[in-house]
Amino acid sequence: MSSHVLAIDGLRVYRGGKRVLAIEKLTVSPGEVVTFIGPNGAGKSTLLLAINMLLPYQEGSLKLFGQEAAKANELALRRRCSLLFQEPMFLDDTVYNNVALPLTLRKIKGKEAEARVLRVLEITRCRHLAGRPAQRLSGGEAQRVNLARALVTGPELLLLDEPFGSLDMVTRRSLLAELRQILEDEAVTAIMVSHSMGDVLYLSKRTVVLQEGSVTQDSSPENILRRPANAEIARISGMDNILRCQTALLQQETWVSLTERIGFAVPGAVAAAYCCLPGDIFRLLSQNEMLAPGWVEVCGYTRHVIPGVGHYQAKVAIGDIEFTVRLPRDQAIMALAPGRTVRLAFHPSDVHLVAR
Repeated sequence: MSSHVLAIDGLRVYRGGKRVLAIEKLTVSPGEVVTFIGPNGAGKSTLLLAINMLLPYQEGSLKLFGQEAAKANELALRRRCSLLFQEPMFLDDTVYNNVALPLTLRKIKGKEAEARVLRVLEITRCRHLAGRPAQRLSGGEAQRVNLARALVTGPELLLLDEPFGSLDMVTRRSLLAELRQILEDEAVTAIMVSHSMGDVLYLSKRTVVLQEGSVTQDSSPENILRRPANAEIARISGMDNILRCQTALLQQETWVSLTERIGFAVPGAVAAAYCCLPGDIFRLLSQNEMLAPGWVEVCGYTRHVIPGVGHYQAKVAIGDIEFTVRLPRDQAIMALAPGRTVRLAFHPSDVHLVAR
């Protein structure tokens, strides 16, 4: 038995003579939930199609459950997987019959089929919809039923192509949280593609970034949020502050300059073009508060404040730079009124530098 559900080595996929996928090494272990993010055209959907053997690859190796996909019985391998698209496509029939369809195609009928359908309707909270016409469901209901249909065959690998992307934020996050629980309870390996870092945070503990068809970062969502490999990933992941900077080597450390007045040292030799500062690394200083050793102070004025739950977001102008700052609500209300001068501080250890 293979130790990996998916193992990719030197994979190349060409479409219309153009290389759209070039992945050197990638493995997914049983029970893992992995999300792929990247800009439009990065190759995310192409990868899912290749994994599900709906798109051929021209070079390298793609193994599913230890078998080379190009040489194996494609139907047998594909039936161990299930692919969930963004837009559900239902027959003009009841929810029950739509969910039962994959079993019918596999000639699974009678009590076994009924037990499977009722079980997945239960775990996806769709049991009450069983007799309703599938084409008259709301968006959230339709995706729950779509998920039930994908799970009814008991897939070993679930592939999700932005399945909740067309839903409103509240419904989408609720479904992602429910999906994560289902995947854990059912021990299903899953791969989801998305261009929303918010979706990633609700679903997985591992995120792979695709850019121009190649893997540029493979890490935890937290690390990608705070330590992106490049400026484009920083933008995709929603980094609050991505600022141009100048760097100069000073013996065993690097001096980083954001402006003539804002500079600080970081350990080691770093050549960087951009400085990434998450908005929550800033500390609000009182008028007479002494700056702690090693911290960097910046002074400016608040341009505007965006209320939130728990934390407020503020745009603070410091010279020619505008910082996005996130502070607890009680601090923000007291100190971040528009037009008010504020003292802020951050520690260089929370800053991340990228070369491009």
